[in-house]
Amino acid sequence: MRDAKDAARYVLYFCTEEGTPVNPWQLQKILYCLQTAFYAAFSAPCFDDDFEAWACGPVVPSVYFAYGTAGASALTLREAPPEALFSAEEKKTADAVIRKAASLRPWYLEQAVRKDGHAWALTWRDGAGDRTVIPKVRIQTEG
Repeated sequence: MRDAKDAARYVLYFCTEEGTPVNPWQLQKILYCLQTAFYAAFSAPCFDDDFEAWACGPVVPSVYFAYGTAGASALTLREAPPEALFSAEEKKTADAVIRKAASLRPWYLEQAVRKDGHAWALTWRDGAGDRTVIPKVRIQTEG
C-alpha cells in the first residue's frame, strides 16, 4: 500500500509539471480529495495513513511535518515519482482529481473539505476533536 508521503510527492510533481504548484496547506486538501475519490472509484483508499482533524481542515501529520515548514510558499518537485505508484486507472483518476483541486481558489478548496456534516466537521466538533483521527469510514462516505 502507498503511504501519504508517496501520494504527496506525486501531487507535487504533477502540479509542478502542470505549472500550478501548490503550498503545504493546499497539498493537504488535495490529498483529502484524492482519498475520497479513491474510495468512490475503487472502494479502497489512495494511501493508508490517517487524517487528523486540525483547525485548518484534514491533515496527514507525516506530510505536514515533511512539507509544512514551507509555510505559504509554493512547493515544487522535479523528481518524477515511481511509475508503479498508481495503476493506469488509478493514475487517470488521480490526475483528474489533482488537476481539478489545484485549479480551485484556496477558499473553495477549503470549503470543499470542511463541509458541515462531513468527516472533518463531524470529527472536529468545534475544536473538541482537535488532532483526533478522522475515522476512515467517515471519509469513505464522502466520495
